[in-house]
Amino acid sequence: MPPMSIPADIIANMQDESFWSRLEATVVFRITKVGSGIMPQVAAASRKQGKTGSLEQRIADRCEMARMGVKLATAMGGTALLEAGPGPHRNPPTVDGMMYCLDMVDSIIRRDYPRRKPDMVKLPYLLKRIRHLLRVFYDFHVGKRLHPDLTLCDWPQMFNVGITLHRVGLCLQLDPPRLRAAMDVGGRELETFLLDDELDVGDFRKAALVIEKRVAADVEAEDSNRMAAGEAETAAEKDLAAHVLAWFLGDIAVAFVMHEHAGSADDEKRWASKAMDRLVHWSTSKTLRLTLGDTLTDAMRPIYWSTPLLIKFSHAGGLGALFGDWINSACKDLCEDVLKKLPDEAWEKQTPASLVAVTRELQQKLEDETPDLAVSFLYIIYNSSCTSRRYHWFNMTISARWDCLEFYGCCAEGCPEKDALEGLREVRVRGVREKEVEARLDAWGGKVKACAACGETAYCSAGCQRADWEKHKPECLKKRKLARR
Repeated sequence: MPPMSIPADIIANMQDESFWSRLEATVVFRITKVGSGIMPQVAAASRKQGKTGSLEQRIADRCEMARMGVKLATAMGGTALLEAGPGPHRNPPTVDGMMYCLDMVDSIIRRDYPRRKPDMVKLPYLLKRIRHLLRVFYDFHVGKRLHPDLTLCDWPQMFNVGITLHRVGLCLQLDPPRLRAAMDVGGRELETFLLDDELDVGDFRKAALVIEKRVAADVEAEDSNRMAAGEAETAAEKDLAAHVLAWFLGDIAVAFVMHEHAGSADDEKRWASKAMDRLVHWSTSKTLRLTLGDTLTDAMRPIYWSTPLLIKFSHAGGLGALFGDWINSACKDLCEDVLKKLPDEAWEKQTPASLVAVTRELQQKLEDETPDLAVSFLYIIYNSSCTSRRYHWFNMTISARWDCLEFYGCCAEGCPEKDALEGLREVRVRGVREKEVEARLDAWGGKVKACAACGETAYCSAGCQRADWEKHKPECLKKRKLARR
């Protein structure tokens, strides 16, 4: 392992048992005085796995976690999940309206199964109808767009829609034969809806993303442009169509991953592969995490509860999601427990992109006075011998490369180019782009190569390797002997 140029006090702090609580204190996530009274209940609910009892009891336990999350959001300023639909409430509900479709799905999958098993052929239509009505409502709610089906958005509260879908999704997740039956009867159309269709994040989120990228790329952006970006983000936050549907879709995706095993049929392996790709993409994409929020986290709890599933999820590129949920989600206490016991195996098979995602997730949430803490933390706990993953930084931003200068480059003490770059960093002004300096930084980090003998220690040039050989030689010989065993 290459020598670490990390201050001794930081290493000592991280080895202290109180590290986690002190690091959490620097995270930009403040619980209000009202919310802090509910937080212990949320923490207790998030740790409760609900493995015992009847199917209905296990579903109820999981749904209670979602209710706790909504209570916390309400205490901290309110949640749009408590908004009522514009359509009139009728009993019985209007055919093809939201409450009618929800009741049909709940009856077919949960309440009246297996009697209504043949009716599973209707699931693709009903689920698409629910997605359509969610879009109709939020196009009106956010963009004031009228649609003839607006009167069919007849739910008492949006939370009723989400929790019903969550309950149905959990029923399929916790009863694999029932899920298999739904896939067999629903056919390719149901598979497409569950595992192939893009999430409907809405035009407002798409517009906000475009404006945000434009402003971020322009260091001289005017205040009016930045205000426009803020207004677009505010509008996007009001569109909960994908947010509500994420409970159900997340539950199903997790179910496919949970129930895959060595003896799975080819179609089950295909479903599991698609599901894992979706979960990693949804949970690590900044745009989708902003859109889906804690509903996706609720659905992903089984992955955090199971060490084998967590390792599989980490190997697929989802490790950044765990760190993100620990920093800022309704199940942050559960994620903290998981991180404290995270097995070394979870850090294997990481790509440069996934490691940088973890680093950035931490860096973005830490206070300005500890910018190096996140990088130091990652560097200490990640002990892979794969040099390319530790040192390649082609996917990093310029700012991240400057921040990671000590940790991703040449291991030789007194490397002249590294010393020069550190000097340039001291006088660098963030936001001011200097092409020649950036090209120099890029070239130095990009040409780092591993020692050909041990494959671990890295150098930026043959000169640095020769200069460091006397120091590196004993360690190199030791590693080669171990490798031959």
